[in-house]
Amino acid sequence: MPALSYRKREILKFIVSEHVQTASPVASSTVARSTNLRASPATIRNEMVALEEDGFIHRPHVSAGGVPSDRGYRQFVASLDPQATLNPITAARIDEELNTVQTYAEEWVNCSSEILAGLTGTLAFTTVPQSAPAPVKSVELLRLKEMLLVVILVLQEASIYKQIIKLDSPLTNSDIEHARNRLNDAIVGIPVTSLPSRVSQVETGLERLAFDSALKALKRHSNSSHTEKRFSGIGKLFRQPEMIANPIMAQSATWIIEDPFAISALDEYTDGHGTASVVIGEENTEQTLKKFSVVFSRYGTSNSAKGIIGVVAPTRMRYGSAIPSVSYMAQQLNEITMMVYG
Repeated sequence: MPALSYRKREILKFIVSEHVQTASPVASSTVARSTNLRASPATIRNEMVALEEDGFIHRPHVSAGGVPSDRGYRQFVASLDPQATLNPITAARIDEELNTVQTYAEEWVNCSSEILAGLTGTLAFTTVPQSAPAPVKSVELLRLKEMLLVVILVLQEASIYKQIIKLDSPLTNSDIEHARNRLNDAIVGIPVTSLPSRVSQVETGLERLAFDSALKALKRHSNSSHTEKRFSGIGKLFRQPEMIANPIMAQSATWIIEDPFAISALDEYTDGHGTASVVIGEENTEQTLKKFSVVFSRYGTSNSAKGIIGVVAPTRMRYGSAIPSVSYMAQQLNEITMMVYG
């Protein structure tokens, strides 16, 4: 990204701020009249032409003013103070609301989305925290018929997974008992996410067949489950001028609400817990989100339970308030998650 002069940075900053407020192209005369750059309208026009050539703004048509591009928004976000915080009064009010519901996961997840939607004026989401992978508690092998067994994998959190095994040849109860004991020695106490790495500890024959079946049961459950999430501010999102003017864009926005895996896919972008990540327009990997920006953060820890909280809006988003709002909410959820889940 080319370095911008002070004047270009100030012009771009004004164009972004003005366009966010008005949803209309920003004319050079407005920039000249409303900034303290002490430059003539002609100079401002030339600078805006340069910004357009460098891809920071674009014009809907030849005679129109400037509209920030995805690149322009990214430059604007980069210029924001990373240490910006919420107003102390607003923060105190959030703390008070969360404190009343913090011991009830269902309630504080819903409350978090509602608070964030109110702060940012757009769609907010919070995923229900997912517990850390549990270790294996026990493995059972039970005979159903002479050539049919069921593998039962029990986790410490009391989850149970079952898979049926068809045998190639008859086995004695002693053979089954031996395989079960060997399998328990190999995987009991091991987190489910680490089970594939234990294959070298598993013998061939029934023991290996039962091990592979247990992994298959876990994988099937993982593929069929999805992260539960809460949304607030749906009406706020769909009342945005861009959504009203463009039904196709509005239809695209429903994807993130309806697709059970949409929010979970965002996790690949996040760098840390309590720190907001920003994905703007074309930076989104999902085609349906190419005209939207998402500001979000992880919360919780991989050792206890974790989730995601964030907001979705057209790229004409109030980044200056969305980023500290999401960061603050994530930090509060970090504390609640640690308290509830340990």
